[in-house]
Amino acid sequence: MDGTIPSSYFYLKKMNNFINQTDVKFSIVIPVFNEYESLSELQEKLHRVIEKLSSRYEIIYVNDGSTDLTRETLEKLCRDYPNITVVSFGENKGKSAALAAGFGKARGDWIITLDGDLQNPPEEIPKLLRFKEDFDFIIGIRKHRKDNFSRKFASLLARFFRLAILGDITRDAGCGLFVFRKDILGFFPYFRNFFLYFPLLARAKGFSVKEVEIEHGKRKYGKAKFNNIPKRAWHGILDIWGVIVLKNRLLKDRIKMS
Repeated sequence: MDGTIPSSYFYLKKMNNFINQTDVKFSIVIPVFNEYESLSELQEKLHRVIEKLSSRYEIIYVNDGSTDLTRETLEKLCRDYPNITVVSFGENKGKSAALAAGFGKARGDWIITLDGDLQNPPEEIPKLLRFKEDFDFIIGIRKHRKDNFSRKFASLLARFFRLAILGDITRDAGCGLFVFRKDILGFFPYFRNFFLYFPLLARAKGFSVKEVEIEHGKRKYGKAKFNNIPKRAWHGILDIWGVIVLKNRLLKDRIKMS
């Protein structure tokens, strides 16, 4: 499973302004792979948004083995901005592994995730945070999605199979922007593409889930990293069978506890 990362795989750059664990309210986890062109703009926008929350926060960038200037750009941002942690893999491990590493370093009561390509505008974060008093897990729905036809079709097909086989009612499981209570992580194992099934598994465990429409930005820099549609489809089929077993186990545990 690519969610289990030996510590030897990554280099860690800690933030200069250390915050006590009990002080952190929000941990923002951002996996990136060859996204150096977007990072400065992303951090500037994110800083403006998060500062308005008037809560202690940390930003955790996970560099997933980038081969461009991503690492150097993140190190500069770490010097220029407070409350940033940078985790760098020596090789590309995939988004699941990057998220798992970021979650492992997160100290906040709430975790916020978004992608590093600016297609999840940081300005949309407050739309999800409005519901954190009433829900455990909040995920975005990309309104007016700015992706090409093949990516949108693949998402539509995957949604159909998840609904038909798993009963997953999540409208946009592939959205990179979500907010959830950190203690939810203790109930699920990490596995390949676990983030696509997060809302489903949270519901199966009895957590409350809210879906919120958000704006979706057009990619300004670089290119999409997941264009191998047949490979993704095959992995999706394999993942579904594993999720069926895990979902059933979570439901049984929930029944025993009730």
